[in-house]
Amino acid sequence: MSTREVPTPPPSASQIDRAEGVLLTQACGDALGVPWELGHRPADGGCGSRPGEAHMQGGGLGPYSPGEWSDDTQMAVIIARVSATGADLTSRPALDAVADGFIDWYESAASDIGAQTRAVLGAVAHHRGEPDVSARMRRAACDYHKTSGGRSAGNGALMRNGVIGLTRLRDPRATALAARAVAALTHADPLAADSCVIQAEMIRANVAGPAWQGLPLNGANPLAALALVPEERRAYWHDLFDGGVYDPMNWDWPGLPATDGFTVDALGKAYLSFISANRAAASMPATFHENRAEAGSTWLRLILTRAVHSSDDSDTVAAIAGAVAGSYLGACAVPSEWADKVHGLPTGEDGEPLHAADLRELGRATALAGLT
Repeated sequence: MSTREVPTPPPSASQIDRAEGVLLTQACGDALGVPWELGHRPADGGCGSRPGEAHMQGGGLGPYSPGEWSDDTQMAVIIARVSATGADLTSRPALDAVADGFIDWYESAASDIGAQTRAVLGAVAHHRGEPDVSARMRRAACDYHKTSGGRSAGNGALMRNGVIGLTRLRDPRATALAARAVAALTHADPLAADSCVIQAEMIRANVAGPAWQGLPLNGANPLAALALVPEERRAYWHDLFDGGVYDPMNWDWPGLPATDGFTVDALGKAYLSFISANRAAASMPATFHENRAEAGSTWLRLILTRAVHSSDDSDTVAAIAGAVAGSYLGACAVPSEWADKVHGLPTGEDGEPLHAADLRELGRATALAGLT
């Protein structure tokens, strides 16, 4: 008896909206955070439970215009332009395309760039266009890891990683492999790759699942991703989020690490921004949650404001949190004043900066390509 392949159902409108939200909300978090990078704090907010709302006011290390995203989203767009074609991000051609894109950006469009990423890309820039450029880049990352004494788990891989969660929505292991492969281009430390796997799986699960239910915390569960982390490091990650420094009970603890250049701290602070929003949302009247549009927008503001105000690397932590939040709440949760203002490099085919619609399209195309 012959068997017939059951057709895969197309994604729902809600899933498409959530896929479109990943890059868009990452970019919004990035643009909200750039004024406060490297320890600057808004006058109306701090790390407490009621920080003043973050705004797109520009400045920072660029300096950036109001609404302009930074290197976090610039590098994510480079990855997305490859993933939107449906390319397998673990394959050499796809990784070479990403590596070439990183080098082009490094040489022409990078508004600011972390020291580790700069060192790796600078070491291989003259190999741009060669068929083994991604392999050379990985070797440069390994060399950097060795010369740093085995401590090269900066947050530069995690900050650009969100869109990888859309590449294989029905296959968590394939998604994890892609996250590791792209992380390894510039970051050889296994903790950097682990953090990318955890974030990518949260995003994948949010978009692949049903529309959001309940409070913001349901959109960020790092413990659910630990089956994709190598067994020898699983307990390390588990203990961080269950009883450790990033346990939900520590959401407002003044003893949190002061800096977040370490990828573990960047992911942890992004996660705690959901806990903070969850506590605020839980105190709202029951009728508030009946209006999904209002609730989603309010939750997104709470998540990104906390992410900005609780970190030194404010744009990066808010970008990491934003990608996860977008995968849960969708592009429809982005306030219109943010969507109208957000923009940045690299430029489009017309030579002009990209805008919200371009990010939505890249997210949608990546998700749909990964389902074919």
